[in-house]
Amino acid sequence: MKNRHTNRFSMPSLVILASSLFGVSQAQDILVDSSLLDQAMDVIGDKYAESAVAQEEITRLANEASSTFEEFKRANDNLESLLVLNAGYRRQIAAQEEQIVTLDESIASVEEVTREIPLLMEKMLSALDQFISLDYPFRMDERMARLQFARDAIDNPDVSIAEKFRQVLVMYQTEAAFGRTNETYPDTIEIGGVERDVNVVRIGRVSLMYQTTDRQVTGAWDNNARQWVELPASDYRQEVQQATRVVSNLDAPGILFLPVSAPEAQ
Repeated sequence: MKNRHTNRFSMPSLVILASSLFGVSQAQDILVDSSLLDQAMDVIGDKYAESAVAQEEITRLANEASSTFEEFKRANDNLESLLVLNAGYRRQIAAQEEQIVTLDESIASVEEVTREIPLLMEKMLSALDQFISLDYPFRMDERMARLQFARDAIDNPDVSIAEKFRQVLVMYQTEAAFGRTNETYPDTIEIGGVERDVNVVRIGRVSLMYQTTDRQVTGAWDNNARQWVELPASDYRQEVQQATRVVSNLDAPGILFLPVSAPEAQ
C-alpha cells in the first residue's frame, strides 16, 4: 500500500516540478530580455545625447554662418560705398590737377604782367599828365595833386602792385567823369595882367567860362590859344549868369548860347 501511494503521487509531482522548472526558465529569459532593453535604451539615450550635441553644434555653426554672412553684406556695402566715394575723389583730383595746370599758367602770366605793370603805370601817368596840361585849366591844383599822389604811390615800396594800379585807374576814372559833369566854383585868375576873383562855370569839356564877382567882365577859355579871352558883355553876360544858375540847380535847364570851341579835323 505504501509503495502504491508513492507511485500514485510521483507523476503529478514530476509535472509540478517540471512546471516549476519551466517557469523559472521563462523568468530567467524575461530577466535577460529586460537587461537587453535597458542596454538598448542606454544606447538610444546616448544617441539622443549625441544628436542633441550635434544639433547644438549645427545651430551654433548656422548662427555663425548667418553672422558671417551679415558681416559680409555690411563689408560688401561698405566696399561699394568706398568705391563710389573713391570714384568721386578721383574726379575731384582730376579736376584739381587741371586747375593746378591752369593756375600755374596764370601764375606765369601774372609774373610776366607784374614785371610790365610798373612801366605801364608810368606811361599811363605820363600820358595823363600831358592830357591835363593840354586840357581846359579847371581845378588844376586838385588834379595835379591827385596825379602826384598816384606817382607817390607808385614809388612807395610798401604799396602793393594792385593798389598802385588802382590809384592810376582812379585818376583815369576821375578825369573821364569831368567830361560828363557840369560845375561852378570860385577861383582867382589873371585877367589883363591882374588877378581877379571870378566864378568859373564848366560845361563838361566843351566850355569853360568865367565872370567876375561884380559881373562886369565875362570871358572864356580859348583852348587853341591856351589863354583866357574876354567876351562881349552884351552877348554873353546874361547867358553866363543863366548858365551859373542852371549848373547850381537854381534854374531849370534851357537852351543857352555859350562860347564853345569848334572841333578840329584830325
